[in-house]
Amino acid sequence: MTRIAQVTDLHLLEDRHDSRSGMERWRLRYLTFGRSPCARRRRERALDALVRARMTDADHVIITGDLTEDGVSAQFEALAEVLSESKLSPERVTLVPGNHDLYDDGRAFTRALEGPLRAYARTSRPGATTELRDVLIVPISTAVPLPVTRSSGLIEQGAVERLGKLAEDPHFAWKVVLSAQHHPPGKHVIAAWHWIDGLQAPEAMDALLARCERLHVAHGHAHRSENRSIRAGASPRVFGAEAVVDGETTVRLYRATHGRLVPETDVALAA
Repeated sequence: MTRIAQVTDLHLLEDRHDSRSGMERWRLRYLTFGRSPCARRRRERALDALVRARMTDADHVIITGDLTEDGVSAQFEALAEVLSESKLSPERVTLVPGNHDLYDDGRAFTRALEGPLRAYARTSRPGATTELRDVLIVPISTAVPLPVTRSSGLIEQGAVERLGKLAEDPHFAWKVVLSAQHHPPGKHVIAAWHWIDGLQAPEAMDALLARCERLHVAHGHAHRSENRSIRAGASPRVFGAEAVVDGETTVRLYRATHGRLVPETDVALAA
């Protein structure tokens, strides 16, 4: 059995962000509307979640996007500091970007993997995989540059094709193939809302999930816990977790065995 811990949607802020001006100040006010803009409190919540993930003795921790509030360099530096303070070994952590991580610059996450997050590049860069006894973890980016008024995502066709090859590779026949991504697969019921917030061009990923029984998805973005089946009566294979920034449970723990990923427990934030 292999255990995976999921942490998602940290939305970290930089210190002294109140010194921003102009469009950067407006952007941050827009994105933080309805949530506390306290950088220290967000950092404390993130550190608590990561320490608790480490204390579960999970074999690996996936952090499924919206690592930062709007992807400025200082926020990625804050993330690197929090990860270091958590004492999680970099080889036990996979990071994927969310839509918030690219609002400032479409290459922000890539540069962070070359800079403050370079210790995590081996497990988190495009094309990376982490093979464990019962699981193959595949980081999939759904983040694309967008105006701040949209929060949708997209998986490049090449990434879907590569994921399909891994999911159908007989070498991994007894393993869960786990796509760690930010946006959930599928469509919103309301088409306009899907255009704003959903995974664009979802058909290829949906078809892959329907075809490959060993393929599972762990996602963020929705800020809530989810267990979803691909077809009626089947075991759930799409899982979401509560957001660290505003959730009550900040770590979701799964066990992988016999080609299935099963939710085990949710770990609450410290009182």
